[in-house]
Amino acid sequence: MESLQSVCLAPGEVLFRESDAADAMFLIESGTLAVVLEVEGAGRSELRRLGPGQFLGEMALYRSEPRTATVEAVEAVKLWRLTKDQLREVEARHPHLAIALHRHVASLLAERVSFSNMELKEPLARLAHALRGLATSDFSTTGWDRSGVSQEAKRSDEVGAVAQATEFLFKHLQEHIAALQQQTAAREAIESELRIAGEIQSSLLPTPLTAMERQRVDFSAFIKPAREAGGDLYDGFFLPDGHFFTLVGDVSGKGVSAAVFMALAAMAVRTLAPKVSDPGALLAQVNRLLCERNETMQFVTACAVFFDPATGELTWANAGHPLAAVITATGSLTWLDGPRAAPLGVFEETQFATQRHLLAPLETLLVYSDGVSEAMDTQGTLFGGDRIQKSLNGSSTDSTQTVERIVAAVLAHQAEAPQADDITLVALRRVP
Repeated sequence: MESLQSVCLAPGEVLFRESDAADAMFLIESGTLAVVLEVEGAGRSELRRLGPGQFLGEMALYRSEPRTATVEAVEAVKLWRLTKDQLREVEARHPHLAIALHRHVASLLAERVSFSNMELKEPLARLAHALRGLATSDFSTTGWDRSGVSQEAKRSDEVGAVAQATEFLFKHLQEHIAALQQQTAAREAIESELRIAGEIQSSLLPTPLTAMERQRVDFSAFIKPAREAGGDLYDGFFLPDGHFFTLVGDVSGKGVSAAVFMALAAMAVRTLAPKVSDPGALLAQVNRLLCERNETMQFVTACAVFFDPATGELTWANAGHPLAAVITATGSLTWLDGPRAAPLGVFEETQFATQRHLLAPLETLLVYSDGVSEAMDTQGTLFGGDRIQKSLNGSSTDSTQTVERIVAAVLAHQAEAPQADDITLVALRRVP
């Protein structure tokens, strides 16, 4: 005892802190010490407690490394301190005592290793195994050592904190998964409704012309919504007086609201077209119907065309829609320029001018929505009217090939870019 120095600590007083220089071992005579781990940003965690007859800091006698934890008094403590220099004196003066001391330190180190394995490493390994099981079980309530985690969570040390954090994680994962399942079910229900809406829209589109009808007019169309339910519409059918009627429209917005407005406009057009022989008058009546209860403030651009197969005369009216075009027998493109009134559903008293053009034999009328001309590639470049002309390859074909060429060119231009808008076009070719 003559080589030891007496140290007394009051409750809460620190013996040494983590990262302090290590130069001595301590023997506890009375009182209790707490070994505390201090982690920046994570607070303090008590690892274990030491009492009378126990040693601490014994590695300082052999290696000059900083302390790995903080030690503080839980209650009044009396210790005895032994430094490296004092140990050398003991070795010189009392070798047998020094050997006994070294043996005791060796047993302490073995106890520390056992504590580390039994109290820290093995529980942490079990927790790691439980976490891996939790992940492989897709975060279910079975398939991993949940009871083992709950048992370790009762500990008051760092291992217990990890287990408690694991339980907290599992609880919140379960809540998140449950919420995600509800959201997925709701989204699937909405997607199902949208698919049904798309099917209803498809049922509103005209049926293909019969072989006899195609002898009078060569007509083809294409529509590809950007979503399950789109806002574009087209129609094409013979009227009682022998004229052929076609129309392309584009409702503002996307999704269900646009689809509903599209259906309303389509039904209004199909109902009124057989009764009104003038395209301007037809659009005026449809416009008044759409304005009556347009609380959502939506509108639809449209180009309505009446065609006389016998004479080739086209009469059309434009409600804010892209210009129609005529493809000549040699494959060149001519735009049918003229006044474009406001879209349908905006102003109730809008007037729509009727315009005329004579379609020569083998010439084709092309009407499309802005989803064609404004289709974008990955760089944001618009398809544009020039590419429509180039897609025709300078030759005139039947309406089906014309539509197929333009659609193929639009999709090739779009490439990997997402479809931003509905794509709709019709081609009406005068049969010779």
